[in-house]
Amino acid sequence: MSLRRWKGRWRGSLAGAAGAALVLTAGGAARASSGLDSPEAGVVQLGRGGAWVARADDPLAAYMNPAALATQATGVHLGVHFMLQEQCYTRKGPGGAPVPPSASASDIIPAPGTPGGPDAEVCAEGGVFPNPQLAAALRVSDRLAVGFALLGPHGVGNQEWPESVPYTSQFGAETTQPAPQRYLLTSIDSLIIHPTLSVSFAPTPELSVGVGFVWGVAIIDFVNFAEGTAAEGGDDFNTHQDLKSRLQGRDLFVPGFVLGGLWSPSSRFDVGAWFKWQDAVRASTDVHIESRYWTPAGVQNDNPCAGEAPNCNVTDEDDAGTLKLPIPMEAKLGVRYHHPRGAPAGAGAGGRVRDPMIEDLFDVEVDVTWANNSAVDRLEVRFKDGIPVRGTDVGFVPRNADVPHEWKDVVGVRLGGDFVALPGLLALRAGGFFETKGQDDDYLNLDFNLGWRAGVGGGATVRVGPVDVSAAYQHTFYGKIDNGGDGVIKVLAGDAATGFHSVQAVNGGRLETSLNEFAVSGTVRF
Repeated sequence: MSLRRWKGRWRGSLAGAAGAALVLTAGGAARASSGLDSPEAGVVQLGRGGAWVARADDPLAAYMNPAALATQATGVHLGVHFMLQEQCYTRKGPGGAPVPPSASASDIIPAPGTPGGPDAEVCAEGGVFPNPQLAAALRVSDRLAVGFALLGPHGVGNQEWPESVPYTSQFGAETTQPAPQRYLLTSIDSLIIHPTLSVSFAPTPELSVGVGFVWGVAIIDFVNFAEGTAAEGGDDFNTHQDLKSRLQGRDLFVPGFVLGGLWSPSSRFDVGAWFKWQDAVRASTDVHIESRYWTPAGVQNDNPCAGEAPNCNVTDEDDAGTLKLPIPMEAKLGVRYHHPRGAPAGAGAGGRVRDPMIEDLFDVEVDVTWANNSAVDRLEVRFKDGIPVRGTDVGFVPRNADVPHEWKDVVGVRLGGDFVALPGLLALRAGGFFETKGQDDDYLNLDFNLGWRAGVGGGATVRVGPVDVSAAYQHTFYGKIDNGGDGVIKVLAGDAATGFHSVQAVNGGRLETSLNEFAVSGTVRF
């Protein structure tokens, strides 16, 4: 079939970049966590289950609650999370049946999940992803402070899924076939950082307010597969003439702001509030496409240009198009009770520096969070007209390659606190959080998991002179995303008769995710 307009798909591909993560790599959140991250960035924050907006006692407040800078001493903070995410996807066909191969291949190449075929479940490659944070606070006067924070969404910015999966053929030969998740995603390598400059002012001893300007930077690189032609036959690589597609994008200015408030209505209670708005990521993109990728046996084709010029199947196009990913607004409200070790020291703002490790016996905080995830209805991917796909019959990159997401708003609750075991020397902490589900199972994708999330964690701080050394651990549970094989996302394909989309949905199945992370930090105060 001639490839009039292949409408090749960058779909699932961009979704992960977000990564975070799209867009995204590196850090984010005591804020209500949006779909782009999983709470909580910051080591003390991690150990408290994210319940920190009213405590806000280290320089990361420049991003997470700038109002609290006016209650801190001058200091510098450096921390890092070591994140170990596990993700597995099980491909299913309609009604939960295995995805069928094409009639031409069914006798010799069994589909994933069928007798003699590879497992229908595939997992992303493991590994430790480092996610750092850097922040500083400068006390200008008794009532005025400025701060700076450099961090990113609190998520894993890199994912690697298999292109091929191994199995033993009916003839006893060890071989491979294309991985069942390839149309959704095979790799993401993304970076997003949020340099933030903030100022805080305390008009009264009980109240401080703050604002911060965010200059976001997003760089993404992801890979997935598209169908050259649309035809019946599940995910068969021969019938569909798979194309390997790589999209690289960058947006060096993603502006935004954060607002914070901190109020101490009494000597034992603090109330904190935070709001964030940020513009969408709007990245220019480069594309790289490889046609003729598989042999008829389903293994990678090592000689796709036999008898032709080298790279006859490779399309490279700089500034080929644009990508747009909305970033949801977020807000949080927290109430903190802190029990003084001796006589209450008075209000928390207006000249007095708070030091919970000396002043308090313990504290407990509850935060309520909200994320406007419904702003992400789709990942918008657009290309210029007339970019030919080499190695095909008159194939062209599609103008519109949007990926539907249809997220929902998410609300959450966090509960955590500290116990000061040795005044000025040792504090222990624990906490947890829960967030509601943010997507329909029908829109399952591998870029982000918006199932419900719950986490538990703990940690400690040891004070050595002017340095607070902190460590924490958290495990995050994710609810399964499972549509029973009845997904709705279709890969783009080069067939006008099907609207340039695949005949079958390519996201039927189940996604399971969990996250373990360890974190360490040091905060020096002057």
